[in-house]
Amino acid sequence: MGGAEAVIAGRKVYSARRPRASQLGSSPGPRLQPDPRSTDDAPVHPAVAALPFADKGLVLGALVAHMPPEAFAARFPGAAGGQAALAALASETRTTRASTLAELLALVRAPVPAGIERIHPDWLRERLAAEPSPVVQAVSQALPPEVRQIADALLSERGESRAPTPVPATAAAELGRRVFAALVPVAGPGAPAGPEAAPLMALPLAAVAEAVELRGAFTLGVSLRGAPGEVVGRAAANLGDRLAGALVEAAAKTGPAQARDAARRLVERVAGERPSDLAAHLGARALAVALVPEGRDATQAVAQRLAPPLGRRLLAFAAEAEG
Repeated sequence: MGGAEAVIAGRKVYSARRPRASQLGSSPGPRLQPDPRSTDDAPVHPAVAALPFADKGLVLGALVAHMPPEAFAARFPGAAGGQAALAALASETRTTRASTLAELLALVRAPVPAGIERIHPDWLRERLAAEPSPVVQAVSQALPPEVRQIADALLSERGESRAPTPVPATAAAELGRRVFAALVPVAGPGAPAGPEAAPLMALPLAAVAEAVELRGAFTLGVSLRGAPGEVVGRAAANLGDRLAGALVEAAAKTGPAQARDAARRLVERVAGERPSDLAAHLGARALAVALVPEGRDATQAVAQRLAPPLGRRLLAFAAEAEG
């Protein structure tokens, strides 16, 4: 009996190998980092909310160990944000510190990422498709309807149906941690809080992809500031009616020369790549640059709200921008 099947049978098994569902499949591109996470929608202390997930874990450990900020800084010199959060919490009331501790504990113990139903279904399908049918049924039995529909469609394609008797909730939760371990929260305290990523968490999935395209159209328009009207007109016509307005508006605005020059460099690079979806590709490159200051968790969260092909490009572009 394998590890997953043993969990279904009621025995907790902690395998040393990474679960198959934490892999991104055979498609090229960077991997989503495998960290179990998420929690409910309870507010989190602002000093903690913006931290990357790894730093949240460090702060949790420090709170449990009653570690003062000075000791934290000596132990983890590269986690300046965590030190600042601990210092802020030290000046709060005991009730606030206890509430933050509870929120962080819930974040790391949650069986699936918060807002899992808001992740693009193709990311979820990739993870479920790598698992045997009993695991697919167990993992999805208590999840939102959107996720159950993906699981049921996968079972139907295999000529199977959902078993009438559910597995124990604790076993299903343990499997959920394994199957969805590579995904980050897109809602609640674990979701990105930065000005670029946070608004994209609230949009419907189709609107997230449209926002990336509009960003690409806007970036192309910025690159054309000062260009003759007929050049702007041809570029707008090539993008089509849906995106032309954003391009024309951006081209007509005034702004610093540095912004225009940066946009031109991006456009020149994308032109050399010859993508079939110019606006989405250029928008992903521009968005990746903007997301770098908000951290890798933010980029991953946005990528999860896009179809995997575009999401993987966003991850790759952000990795390039970091370097």
